[in-house]
Amino acid sequence: MAGHLLMTLPFPKPEPLLKAFQGAFPDLKVTFLRHEVKPAEAFVKQDMYIPPEILREATHLMTFGVVPDPTDAPNLRYIHFSVAGTDHVAHKAVFKDPKITITTSTGGPSIALAEWIMGSILGLTRQLFQYKDLQNKRTWGSSAPPPFTLDGKKMGIVGYGSIGRQVARLAQAFSMDVVVYNSRPRLTAEDRKDRNWYQAGSGDPDGTIPSAYFHGQSREDLHKFLSQNLDVLVLALPLTPATKHLIGEEELSILNANSPALLVNVARGPVVYQEALIASLKKGAAGGGLLGAALDVTDPEPLPTESELWGLPNVFITPHISSSTTQTVMRAYKILQDNLVRQLKGEELFNVIKKGSA
Repeated sequence: MAGHLLMTLPFPKPEPLLKAFQGAFPDLKVTFLRHEVKPAEAFVKQDMYIPPEILREATHLMTFGVVPDPTDAPNLRYIHFSVAGTDHVAHKAVFKDPKITITTSTGGPSIALAEWIMGSILGLTRQLFQYKDLQNKRTWGSSAPPPFTLDGKKMGIVGYGSIGRQVARLAQAFSMDVVVYNSRPRLTAEDRKDRNWYQAGSGDPDGTIPSAYFHGQSREDLHKFLSQNLDVLVLALPLTPATKHLIGEEELSILNANSPALLVNVARGPVVYQEALIASLKKGAAGGGLLGAALDVTDPEPLPTESELWGLPNVFITPHISSSTTQTVMRAYKILQDNLVRQLKGEELFNVIKKGSA
C-alpha cells in the first residue's frame, strides 16, 4: 500500500506499534505528530500546527479531532477517528468532501465504557461512594440500606450499538433483564446482528441478549419504552439534532412513574435536558424523581464549578473519561490496521460513516 499515513493523536508516540505498521505496510510512509493536549481536552481543543508539506502529502489520517481543510490536504482520501463519536467535528469540511472516506473506532471503547457503566451502577446501588466517604472520615459506620441488588432488575438501553451490546453482556451476567430502544426497527435476526467492529468475545454479535426491542423516532415511541418499569436507563446513542434534549422533564417523569430509576449517560451531555435532570435528582426517590445518576458527560463540558450537579449526593460525575484505557487506544490502532488490510483487498471497511468516491 503506497501513501502517507499521518497520525495526530493526544498520546505518546507508540514506537513498537509504528514499527509493526511499517512492517505490515512497507510502502506506506507513517508520520506521528503528537497533539499536545490531554485526551479529554481533544474533543474541544482541535487546533494543531501541521507542516504544510506533510498535509499536502498525506493520503491517510488517524486523528482524535484534528481535521485539516481539504484544500490544505489535496491527496487525503481516508480519515480514521480514534474515537467512536464524531459530533465534535461533524461540521468540518472533510465531511462534505466526496473523495474522502471516514471511519471511526466504534467497538474499541465499548469494553471500557461498559465496565465504567456497571461500576458506577454498583457504586450507587450498593452505596459504595457513601462508604468511601465514611472511610475518609475514619468512621466505622453504616449507610442507608442498598436500594437493590441487580439480579432480576430491568435495564433499558437507548442506542443498541457497540457500547449498548457490551453493557447488555455484563448486565446479563448480573441476571438483569435487558430491553433496548433504537431509532430504526430491528425486526429480524439478521437486522439484529452487529455489523461494526467488535473485540472477539465481547458484545452481543447476534443481538440475542435483549428480551425486547423497541424502536421509533417520535416522543410517543420513546415514552412507550420508558414506561417499561425500568430500574436503570443507560443512554449510549449519538448526539444529533434529533437526539438533543431527548430526555427532558416529561421523559424523566414517565421513567420514574412507578419506582425511582437510575440514569446513566455516556452518550453526550446535551442528550439530556440538564435543568430537568437536576430537578429530578433534587426530588430524589422520595419525591418522585430519580434515584440517582452516573454521568460521564455533561452540558457543557467542562462542567462549570457553580453547577448544582457537583453538590448533589445522588450523582456520580467523571470528566468524559469512561473509555480512557490503554486497551481502548490499542483497539483504535487495531481497527485502523484491519481497515488498511481490507482496503488493500478491496473489501468493505469497518465502521464507515462516510464513503468516498475514490
